[in-house]
Amino acid sequence: MRAGRYSSPDCDTDPAARAERQRTMAGAISFRGINMKELKKHLSLHEQVEKLTQRGLLISEREKVESALFNINYYRLSGYLHDFKQPKSDSYIDNLSWDILKSIYDFDRKFTRILMYALEDVEETLKTRLSYTITSQFPGDPLIYLKPTIYKAYEPYIRFLEHFYKSVENNKALPFVKHHIDNYDGFLPMWVAVDLFTMGNLHAVYDNLGTKYKKDIARSYNTGPVQLASWIENLTFTRNHLAHYMRIYNFNYGRTPAHCKHHPLACTPTGMVFDQICVMSFMYSDAAEWNGYVLLELERILDAYSDCVSLSCIGFPESWKEILSK
Repeated sequence: MRAGRYSSPDCDTDPAARAERQRTMAGAISFRGINMKELKKHLSLHEQVEKLTQRGLLISEREKVESALFNINYYRLSGYLHDFKQPKSDSYIDNLSWDILKSIYDFDRKFTRILMYALEDVEETLKTRLSYTITSQFPGDPLIYLKPTIYKAYEPYIRFLEHFYKSVENNKALPFVKHHIDNYDGFLPMWVAVDLFTMGNLHAVYDNLGTKYKKDIARSYNTGPVQLASWIENLTFTRNHLAHYMRIYNFNYGRTPAHCKHHPLACTPTGMVFDQICVMSFMYSDAAEWNGYVLLELERILDAYSDCVSLSCIGFPESWKEILSK
């Protein structure tokens, strides 16, 4: 790799500096002031099953459940159980079984997969429209995205550059990045660079663009810049949430995408994943694929788990298919 804007010093060549850095990192992790006795202790698989049964979860095959808990984090599963607790008690409601709990967990996983599939299209489309809209207005400057002239505020611009340069460094072995390092001193045209943008980068760049550019991009989605910035911000959170396989069933996002009167989001917001799927439906590039695959998969999964999954626990109204159809 050529020396230049993407190169970084190799601090590990100095043993003394490396040792000092390790001491500094270790010192940053301080347990002073923490009463370790207050933290919960490790539970064996047998103890985890015992705790579930003591709280009222019906388990008919203990060994089967122990085997499952070796692969599914007990703490992760416990998140699905909070809403089944009796008032002011750690005990679960009557007739709650392991089979019901596991079915809700399986539903969550399968629902997450199809949403991640949809988000892939949304993210790729946004990268393409952002890049094309900006570079088409500066056809002679493929590096315009690296310059402050198109941005409103300097500090967010600098933060984006720092994150982007780090991404280039971390991905320098990728063929297209290596090609530009070897042949163009590490400079990537915007239509190449966007492949390294995260959703967070996309939100940071769009939110800091000059008003004219934001309006042009938002127009391609038949909405305004305020709405689109909100949608990108919400989907950034949603993508990170889903990518870490966090629970979506009965999970309140604590945020709602900005409404647009021309879009189904004009319906009453729920604070749950349905709001985010509304945004996906509007930003998805291929209406035929959305209707003919994504919606059908959502419906298939909901039907398969209809005996244990409540639509209200994901914010879905009864008319969800009509609302989400493109």
